[in-house]
Amino acid sequence: MIKNSITAFIAVFLMSASLSVSPALSDKEQLEIQRSYTARQMQQKEYQADLEVKRLADAYARMSDSERMKGDAELK
Repeated sequence: MIKNSITAFIAVFLMSASLSVSPALSDKEQLEIQRSYTARQMQQKEYQADLEVKRLADAYARMSDSERMKGDAELK
């Protein structure tokens, strides 16, 4: 059976080796990642807003004329 200290040494060695292989991101790369993340968030919000508009349009299309008139009268 492998001793705990040997297992810990192997784990620390592998972690340090993997950290030395993968370099840290530069400021420019971090800024680019942040910008792309922000752009994706904005696209997601726009998509959700579009879905809400479509949902409301579908609900309005399913209404009868009398329901529409009643709803429009309530808005005034």
